[in-house]
Amino acid sequence: MLLTIDETRYDDAHQRDCARVAALLSDGESHSRPHVGEALQMTSTTTSRVVADLMERGLVIGEAGEKSGRGRPAVQFALNPLRLGATVIHISSRSLLGVLVDLSGRVIQRLGADVPTNANNETMAAAMRGLVTALVGQCPPGMAHMGTSVSVAGVVNVRDRTWLITSRWPHIRNLDLAAALATVTPVVVVCRHLDAEIAARTIKDAADTRDSTLLLHWGWGIGLAYSIDGEPFMPAGDPFGEIGHWRFNMLEQRPCGCGNHGCLETAAALWALLPQLRETWPELSEDEEIVAGQLTGLDLVARPEITTALHLVARSLANVCRLLFPRRVIVTGPFIGNLGIWDAFEDAFQAEGVMGGLGLPVLVADRSSEDYAIVGAVRPLLNLGLETFIRS
Repeated sequence: MLLTIDETRYDDAHQRDCARVAALLSDGESHSRPHVGEALQMTSTTTSRVVADLMERGLVIGEAGEKSGRGRPAVQFALNPLRLGATVIHISSRSLLGVLVDLSGRVIQRLGADVPTNANNETMAAAMRGLVTALVGQCPPGMAHMGTSVSVAGVVNVRDRTWLITSRWPHIRNLDLAAALATVTPVVVVCRHLDAEIAARTIKDAADTRDSTLLLHWGWGIGLAYSIDGEPFMPAGDPFGEIGHWRFNMLEQRPCGCGNHGCLETAAALWALLPQLRETWPELSEDEEIVAGQLTGLDLVARPEITTALHLVARSLANVCRLLFPRRVIVTGPFIGNLGIWDAFEDAFQAEGVMGGLGLPVLVADRSSEDYAIVGAVRPLLNLGLETFIRS
């Protein structure tokens, strides 16, 4: 369920009841007034007052249900997902994807913007503002825009809403995303792409995300997210999970976009491997979604640069497992779709072991999903927007 209710955030009982009813109706189903009262243990008087308030403000809509026996048919109530909307900016390879999402999490508009490799802070900020402005202009009549969630790749300080560095645009440094978008959106929420994705996976399949889960993305860059009992681990909003910038002595001559030398990404990230692979396959794309399909049928394992890359990533992952001891590891990215690479990667990971008699975590290959990232990024904004709406 996308919408949740934290009753401790409301001092007013009526506002708490409004939030509880909205959260209940967010399941997408229609409910009668008696069912709402029974489910939330509210009196009929309170239920009627709350539903009437939410209907007056357009957040809840009602229509007569099917007639059963004598008397008038019971009115069925449902959440009006088009009453509130939010925008999400998502990084897709070297492009920006902007989406307009309604209160149910459904994408109702999608726009893209290419950003040149040499873009600086000003260029990026202008591109983001343009996307948000265009999307807000596409809001259906009656929809209030709640704000914008920015899901970024690279190193980000979530607490300060600052995008520190990214290998996709090496000239971007310490971009204040809140300030960049302040003129076009009422609220700015910032998250890491991988944290948003692992949060959305938790929503979709809670049974598989109990205990602890590690999400490793091996693509244009290399990073990870970690969740405990379904909640992403984010230490006070500071940067986390940038194993792509772990340094190896054997790579010390290789410069990295972060400013150091010898980072894992310099030997294993798509941005580092692509020039070598294009010597044989010049048609290979920079776009992760496209190149994932292109790499599927290629004979890559015999290439020395690929062998080095997969062994370095496998050792890095094993070291992380010795630190966090996850029960499950999900590996995503364009490389793992190649069966030869995946088999060799699994073998290399198994050979690393973890520690003593401790078993290795379950290793799962899965394609990264843009949909996961969008849902995970917009969820906190929808809840914040609903709270603001109910308080108003």
